[in-house]
Amino acid sequence: MIDNYNPNKRKYVYYFLAILLSLTVLTIDVFSEKNLSRYLSEQLNAVFPEPEVIKNNFNFTSLSIFKTKSNLINENIRLKNEVIELRKLKIENEKLREENKSNNLVVKEVDTSTYNILESSIIFKTPSEEYLISGGENINLKVKDLVIDESSYVVGVVSNVRQNRSIISTLENANFSIQGIDKYGNEYLITSDSESLLINSVKLRSTNTDIKLIYTDVSFGHPGQFPIVDLSTIPITISNDKLRVQIPIDFSLSYFSNLYLVQTK
Repeated sequence: MIDNYNPNKRKYVYYFLAILLSLTVLTIDVFSEKNLSRYLSEQLNAVFPEPEVIKNNFNFTSLSIFKTKSNLINENIRLKNEVIELRKLKIENEKLREENKSNNLVVKEVDTSTYNILESSIIFKTPSEEYLISGGENINLKVKDLVIDESSYVVGVVSNVRQNRSIISTLENANFSIQGIDKYGNEYLITSDSESLLINSVKLRSTNTDIKLIYTDVSFGHPGQFPIVDLSTIPITISNDKLRVQIPIDFSLSYFSNLYLVQTK
């Protein structure tokens, strides 16, 4: 038998069907006002986006990531700065709390109705082992004005006054000297060798050794009575109508020390 199969005939059939399908789709698209072509175009763009779209999307994503990272860095810097400021405030609050505590002690010990109490601070130490402090003629300071601590004990005297600065001589200064008086009216000269205070009587009106405190006094040009030394626990002997006592200095001045100047109102 002869095989009548002809592959060229089948090929023409495929062409005819393809043309018929295209005409059918074209007719449907025309009658649907090209909705079909627009739909097919959108689907193809979704599956195979144009290079410019891909580029724009990539740029947008990169920019978003960069902005997010930049925002995080800025926020981290801001938080670090806030922590630093909070630490500064904490230190300042602690300092103010201590100062307030010291001020309250001074106010408790000193009669503020009679005296002005001026807080001061050390600027630097001079070559002669004295201290330059803030405040001078501008706050009416005078030579021999007293410098006291928070317990109202004398720790120095004003030795030189300038416009807005003054020099004070303290217990630690080898040239320090101050006159004092006890409750019996005995008068003393108190000097320093920078390590100990040397207490020598100048005028003894009583040989009673129960002296306890030696004070400043207006008779020596001081604003009033403020304790200089406490001899309550120190053995005292009087020989040849003279009293001599040497006691170690337990006072140490630093830039953080609270100093107060006393003036009469």
